[in-house]
Amino acid sequence: MNEALERHDLKILGTSSSVGGVFKDVKVTGECTFGGDVDCVKLAQTGEVAVEGNLRAQDIKITGECKVKGRVDAASLRGQGELTAGGGLRIEDIKLTGGIIVTGDCEAEQVQLTGIMEVSGLLNAEKLDLTLFGPCRADTVGGGNISIKRSRSGALLRPGKKMSFAARLIEGDQIELQHTQAQTVRGGSVVIGPSCEIETVEYRELLEVHKSSIVRNTVKM
Repeated sequence: MNEALERHDLKILGTSSSVGGVFKDVKVTGECTFGGDVDCVKLAQTGEVAVEGNLRAQDIKITGECKVKGRVDAASLRGQGELTAGGGLRIEDIKLTGGIIVTGDCEAEQVQLTGIMEVSGLLNAEKLDLTLFGPCRADTVGGGNISIKRSRSGALLRPGKKMSFAARLIEGDQIELQHTQAQTVRGGSVVIGPSCEIETVEYRELLEVHKSSIVRNTVKM
C-alpha cells in the first residue's frame, strides 16, 4: 500500500460514487462505484461495491457483492458474499461463505471457503479447504494441503444442483477430494473420496480410492 500519502476515512451511506484514491478505512453501507484504484487499510462493505481499477487493502470484510475490474491484493478476506476479481487475486488469508470468481490466478496462504470458486488460471494455496455449494472450477490447483468436499447442507438445500469441482491438474502434498473431475492428480498422500472421476493419479506415499469413484490410471512415483 502507498504509505507516502496521508490517509482519511471514507464512509458511504446509501447510493454514491467516488473517483477512488488512497484511504484509511472505507466503510460502505449501500451501493458505491469507485471510478479508479482503491488503496486502503480496511474495506468494510454491506451491500454492493464496484471498483473500476485495482483494489489494495490490509483487510477486506464483505457482506454482499464486491466486483473489482482489476487486481485484488490484501492480507485478509472475511465475510459472506461474492468477490469478483478481473485481473487476478492475491490474499494471504481467506475465510468466506459465498463465492470467489477470478480471471487470472488466485494466490493465497490459507483458503477456507464454503460456496463457489471459479479461477480461470492457477489456484495456489498452502492450505485449501473448499466446501462445495455449487459447480466450481480452476485450470490448475497447487498447494500443500488440499481438501475439496461437498457441503452436506448444500445438497439438502439445493437438490438437483450440481456440486462438483473441475480442474485440469491438482498437485499438492496432502490431497483429499470428493465430487471432483480432473485430468491429473499428483501428490504425496492422495485420498480420492466419493463421486470423483480422475484420468491419472500420480502418488508418492499413499493412494486410497472410494468405490464410487473412477480412476483410470495410477502411477506410483
